[in-house]
Amino acid sequence: MVPGADRATYHRGVSDAPAPTAFDLPHLLVLKDAIAPHALAAGRWARDLAARHHAGEDVLELASKTSPGDVVTFGDAEVQRRLVTALRRVAPDIGFLGEEGLDESVVGAPTWVIDPIDGTHNFVRGAGSFCVSIGLVVDGESVLGVIYDAGEDATYWAVAGGGAWRDSVRLRAGEPRSMAYALVATNFTAESARNTAHVAAFGALAAATAGVRSSGACCHDFCRFAAGRIDLFWQAGLKAWDVAAGLVLVREAGGDWAFDGDPGDWLRAPGLTLFFGQPALVAEGLATWRSAQS
Repeated sequence: MVPGADRATYHRGVSDAPAPTAFDLPHLLVLKDAIAPHALAAGRWARDLAARHHAGEDVLELASKTSPGDVVTFGDAEVQRRLVTALRRVAPDIGFLGEEGLDESVVGAPTWVIDPIDGTHNFVRGAGSFCVSIGLVVDGESVLGVIYDAGEDATYWAVAGGGAWRDSVRLRAGEPRSMAYALVATNFTAESARNTAHVAAFGALAAATAGVRSSGACCHDFCRFAAGRIDLFWQAGLKAWDVAAGLVLVREAGGDWAFDGDPGDWLRAPGLTLFFGQPALVAEGLATWRSAQS
């Protein structure tokens, strides 16, 4: 059994967001059961594609997007295509937002938010894990999240009011601890490295904690928190598809999350700065972040 896991019955905590009326717990569980096998199948297909690449086959069709570290492959596009095809069959009335140029959403309407391969550089280089992520956002709230973690060959999932899970094992975040004893994580992008305020904030947060880790895949860090392996995470420059599945996973595991500032319609925000983790550490970490940049 993974750290932070048990098979106990779920009880709603004070930080848990209620399920919207139109998407109550039974409905969300039906949707989860319908989509999780598709995330698993697409993730395993991508994992096999990566194995072929690392064996020397020219299969990825690699290209850069915004920077040398921001890459896209045939795998990203194909996983997104497979997921959209499957989700249309499951729920044809729900819109889509996806990393690889996909926007078939209506403001305020329920939306599937897809990151076909989170951690594409990991995927390309064989360095660490990558994830396939599907989130459902209703009335601005993340109410369902499914994340296939290729490094573990496991599916993490949560629905509002239904707990956080790794396959069939219930998850709870780790025991609360002070910042000085906290293991924290971030993915420090090239954009943040050029931002002196972000560098100062990184230094302040690193100095205040027991250690900082970087996985290269935000969705993997959502899973690590839910399993009790890290206590706090922060990152700037995120997009909706990076976080839509993970926000409900954090809350249902007993954690909390906060954006720095008010992003308004966060599904369409150009960049999100997110903290998630143990509730007290989220508040303290966000305060440290803001102080270091003032």
